[in-house]
Amino acid sequence: MIDATAIDGQQAMYGVATMNGTSRPLAAQRGGRRPANLADSELRHLENMVSYVTRKGATQPKFDQGYWEQRVCALEETHELVTSQRNRIARLRRRLTVESGMDA
Repeated sequence: MIDATAIDGQQAMYGVATMNGTSRPLAAQRGGRRPANLADSELRHLENMVSYVTRKGATQPKFDQGYWEQRVCALEETHELVTSQRNRIARLRRRLTVESGMDA
């Protein structure tokens, strides 16, 4: 029989208790990165927002390349990305560079 007190203690100390009574640490707690499948929604959001703020005839405040670069860096640093996601990030960075006028 599994001791519920031990599981609660492990969960509090190490992260998430699994169905079989063992515990596995959360990614952030163990110093790991989030899985690639969780990056897709964030990447899609970044692509959509950069497209929106850089569209022709935009009336919003000045384009802030630094902010969007920070968002892209944070995504890279916190997720295990696959090749297709890295390619999307490279395209996003190229667009940020072009829009900032730093490609000259």
